Formats: sequence, structure tokens, C-alpha cells
Amino acid sequence: MDRIKVTAHLLAPVVTGGGYMTLDGLLAALLFDQLQDVDTAHAAVPIRQTDGLFHASAAIMEATREHVAFIAALRPDHSINPDLILTTKQGQLHRKFDTSLTNVMNTYALLTAPTVTWYAEGDPERIRQLLDPVEFIGKRRASGFGRVARWRIEPDDLDGIEGPFGEPLRPVPVDRFSGDKSHPVVDAAWCPAYWNPLHRSPRAIALKCHLFSLDPSLAKADMPLKFTTREYRLLSVTYASIL
Repeated sequence: MDRIKVTAHLLAPVVTGGGYMTLDGLLAALLFDQLQDVDTAHAAVPIRQTDGLFHASAAIMEATREHVAFIAALRPDHSINPDLILTTKQGQLHRKFDTSLTNVMNTYALLTAPTVTWYAEGDPERIRQLLDPVEFIGKRRASGFGRVARWRIEPDDLDGIEGPFGEPLRPVPVDRFSGDKSHPVVDAAWCPAYWNPLHRSPRAIALKCHLFSLDPSLAKADMPLKFTTREYRLLSVTYASIL
């Protein structure tokens, strides 16, 4: 297991629906597509883990943040279960009924940046094998968002959990984090599958890593900002900063 930096060079903005976009989550999803079993996919993630905590950061971006909306058209199901249809007073099924449905608008965060970066401790060759075929990341990939031009994997010093100033690079239960514990404590999932409520901790320490922004118009006067000075010149916004 080597300490590495993984970079996706982007050709299009990334659409997110919240969450942290951790590298282990991305790799687990790719492995699930191949193996079709959740537990097997998680066990096969080529990243070091300590008692279920993967040494892999959340997605880190130097990005501007906007919102984008998509309209979903709802269509009636042609195969209708008669048991779900109200009957007349005579006990007969209604022969005519309205199936008109309204459209639904879904809103997502749209992050525009040249790259997305992750830090991890894992098997670089196996990670490269999994990521090289990936052409899109994030949500709304079929619409062309999150298109990746190329992937780059290189050695680094960070372990994917703690940053150069002691900041958390991913959600970590407070009692398992050895870095700077002055950062926000939140209710967050800290291990895959991240959609599973059993994997949440009410006391996880984390930064909202992929919502970093250099656009001052997004900041409030009392927004707590913290600068880091590594090569990516990251302006980090804490979990509760962007509403």
C-alpha cells in the first residue's frame, strides 16, 4: 500500500447531490458493477482500511459552485393493478380515470473546476486499472456532466484521513481522529455503503471537502474560511459554511 494522490482532469462541470464523493466510495461503486455484490465489492476496494475506516479522502476541488435544475417528466404506468383502483358504488371498476401527471424539477449543485483530487493509501496499479476506463463522475453523467479527460496517480505524503494542517480529509468518528478536533462535528456516514444509515456516526469530524470555492460571492460575512498552501492552493470551506 502506497500513499498516493489521484487527480481527475475534467472537461465538464461535476453535478453532485450532496455527500463527500470519497475515493473508496467511487471505487466500491465500480467494483459493484463488476461483482454485483455489495460486501464483496467493499472487501475488494484496493485501499488500506483500519477497522472499516478507509484511508481515502473526500473529493477536493478548487471550484465555483452554482445550482442546476433538471425537469423529470412523470409518465403513467401502462400496467395498472386493478386492486389499486377505486370501485363504483356497484362494486365495479371505473372504466375511465385521469392519468395525467405533473413534471418534477430536481436541483443539484454544479461544481466547475479543472480537476478533482483525492488522497489515499492503497494499491496504485489496481486503482489505476479501475479508474482508467471511467469517463464520467458525479451525477447526471448521461447528460455529459463530470466528463474526465484523463486520470493521474502519483506518490504523495498524505494518508487520505488527515491533511497537512491536521484537518480531516474525510468524515471520521471523533474518537478515531488523531488530528485537529476543532473542526465541525456532524452526523455523517464514515464508511461504505454511505447510503446505509447504520454506517452513520452522530459525532463525525469532517470538512465539506468538495464544496471548496474561490468565488467570494458565495461567502457570507461570518463564513469561517481556512487557507491551506499546498500545490493546489485550496480555499477550504467548513461543513456548515455554504447553505
